[in-house]
Amino acid sequence: MKKSSHTIHTLGRLSALSLALLPLLQVTADEFSYPTLLASQSDFGGVGLMQMPTGRMAPEGEFNFATSYNDDYQHFTASVQLFPWFETTVRYTQVQDLLYSNDPSFSGNSKLTDKGIDFKVRLLEETNWLPETSIGVRDFGGTGLFDGEFIAATKRVGPLDFTLGIGWGYIGNSGNLTSDKKDLNYNCDRDTSVGGKGGTVDYQRWFKGCAALFGGVEYQTPWEPLRVKIEYDGNDYQSDYPVVRGRDRNAMPQDSKFNYGLLYRFGDWGDLHLSYERGNTWTLGFSLQTNFNTLTQIKRDPAAAKYKPIPAAPLTHVQTANIPLDSVSPSENIIAKADTTLHIKAEIADTHLIVQPKEAMLKTTIDWNKVAQDLQTISGYSNAKIYLDSDSITVVGEQTKYRDRNEAHQRAATILANNSELSQIKEYRLIETHYSQPITETRIDAEKFAQVASFGYLNAKVTDASQVVVPRLPQGELVTRTNEDWLDKLSFDLSPTLVQSFGGSESFYMFNIGVTGNATYKFTDNFEFGGSLYLNLYDNYDKFLYDVPPDGTDLKRVRTLIRQYVHDNPVRVDNLQLTWMDNLSDNISYQAYGGYLEMMYGGVGTEFLYRPLNSQWAFGFDINYAKQRDPNSMFGFFSDENQFDPLTNRAYRVQTGVVTGHATAYYQPEWFPNTLLRVSAGQYLTEDKGVTVDFSKQFDSGIIVGAFATKTNLSADEYGEGSFTKGFYVSIPFDLMTIKSTHSRAFLSWIPLTRDGGQMLGRKYNLFDVTDARAPWYTKPSVESAK
Repeated sequence: MKKSSHTIHTLGRLSALSLALLPLLQVTADEFSYPTLLASQSDFGGVGLMQMPTGRMAPEGEFNFATSYNDDYQHFTASVQLFPWFETTVRYTQVQDLLYSNDPSFSGNSKLTDKGIDFKVRLLEETNWLPETSIGVRDFGGTGLFDGEFIAATKRVGPLDFTLGIGWGYIGNSGNLTSDKKDLNYNCDRDTSVGGKGGTVDYQRWFKGCAALFGGVEYQTPWEPLRVKIEYDGNDYQSDYPVVRGRDRNAMPQDSKFNYGLLYRFGDWGDLHLSYERGNTWTLGFSLQTNFNTLTQIKRDPAAAKYKPIPAAPLTHVQTANIPLDSVSPSENIIAKADTTLHIKAEIADTHLIVQPKEAMLKTTIDWNKVAQDLQTISGYSNAKIYLDSDSITVVGEQTKYRDRNEAHQRAATILANNSELSQIKEYRLIETHYSQPITETRIDAEKFAQVASFGYLNAKVTDASQVVVPRLPQGELVTRTNEDWLDKLSFDLSPTLVQSFGGSESFYMFNIGVTGNATYKFTDNFEFGGSLYLNLYDNYDKFLYDVPPDGTDLKRVRTLIRQYVHDNPVRVDNLQLTWMDNLSDNISYQAYGGYLEMMYGGVGTEFLYRPLNSQWAFGFDINYAKQRDPNSMFGFFSDENQFDPLTNRAYRVQTGVVTGHATAYYQPEWFPNTLLRVSAGQYLTEDKGVTVDFSKQFDSGIIVGAFATKTNLSADEYGEGSFTKGFYVSIPFDLMTIKSTHSRAFLSWIPLTRDGGQMLGRKYNLFDVTDARAPWYTKPSVESAK
């Protein structure tokens, strides 16, 4: 892909310039003649030109997954515009001609893979006179292969987007602002050594070393799909790995400071880009994009019931009679409760007057089991129990459909109104549960709701008639079916399972796919027995060359024995435990559990959570005693801390008993909406002590993007490669992928490396998730449905 001929280079530059400038010769063209110029990705991910970044930001919520390829590198990037002013990128880079290690028995022929994280912050928004200006850091938490910093300003003039910036480190390694660069080494005397074992945030070298000007222009042609890019490169490529660690000092020659590129856009979902860089290298790339804010899905939920309340019943003469069931006309609106006869009150003339209590009339003339079924089908209250009192109806059930609870309340109240008399029933109580625990109670005033449901005034909405309070015990008599057998207490489901990792030593991408079966038997609303069984269908973990990775650390192997757990175990019990869950008070929940808690550990533990209703704060703690399971036994545990690996002839240690737990604070700040901060402090599985910080952002569609980092009292050398635990995750509502509303979510995580430090015990239930309805986060309504 390289052409060093001066003639070809000259022709390529003239052709690119001619193509870029030709439409400008049309003097009649103005900015209204051109399609909108949208932000596009650079080779490294993030909004930019080719090698160089710009000051431009993408629309909030935009997500890009991209790859670019040339003879030197292949980049895989994922970028997300978390906020209008903040962009972040994670990147894997394979160095084409360098191996992961010099030990073929460890990494085979796997290419050297670099992992990097970038961010960019907007300082100034673009105005008529000021350019959009941003500051950014590339590869701030990696090995230093591409680390650099920049300040860039971008200004749009009609179809042209001009960028001028200053770069340091990799971005400014040409040093065109540093007159004495010739007297410095290849990286401008900047400290590019790898801190610890890599992965450290080496902020002390930010904006150090040589500095260089860079710039460029992006041109939107009159043909909407096509754009042209030209940039002046601030790098000289003398500090790249193929140069300093690879073939020779001339491995990446730079015949030109100018790079040229074409970009072709496929609608609003993808870009294909081709560029000619350094005067001798072709680069091909492709990116896929969507926007997490604007994602929607058409729903085909059951239609809401129309508001048709029961009219007040007139006073009648009645008597008691036994009438065969088959003689009852459906039009009489009388519900049978026995298989052969029906005890009813039939209207007759010239008898004594009997006044029947209205509560009893509702109890006998309404099929409450059907009402409960409607509540589940139409309004999403699963396994609803209905209690009838003299002036109220109480529904107890789990809301499983609608993230917009106002939608659920409107639908449920309509069903209840259609099956009760307004003259008698004054209030509808909806007690929402999760795992059979009462979480919130919504009280709906029947008379006010009648005004809302009949559109009695402008902009009437169900919140006008309702209030959310701490749940109380249901009042009245249970009128739904109570003759449950043991099968009614048993639940089970099957779900596909995909576990994947990127950038490993044996292979860039490793995965296993299977099916997980879950089953739960509830003895009571508080006490259950449950478990999960995993069946492995396919994996490529046969590429693992080590049962115990030789990472040079002496920590107990609390997580890095993953190979032993997933390999040669096509069927395994991931979880098998007893759980008790209850409330200590209105605002305090707790759980106790014991058994096989996760794939690698068994033990006992408890968790407490303080979470007031509608509070932006919650506080909790968990404490557990755990032992490491023996991967060679379905139900056994390690009994000896010291183990021996025959593949490496090395001894290693496992965890035969540890007390682990954390105190955690949860904060959803009102001043920073749609964000959640969690801070946990405590002892981890390898007995190190430290803090985990987890920050996440929820977009309008309900998609959540988060990042976490754990720092313990282990040094970078003690921890091993990566220096500390960190990762990213995405949580996607299933109802963005289906036509039915649901509370379920898909969870995808990305952890650059699995190491033993800073590792928490996995637990089946987390009380913050269980009590989500108290201040919704995972079940927060999308902005569209909230309007």
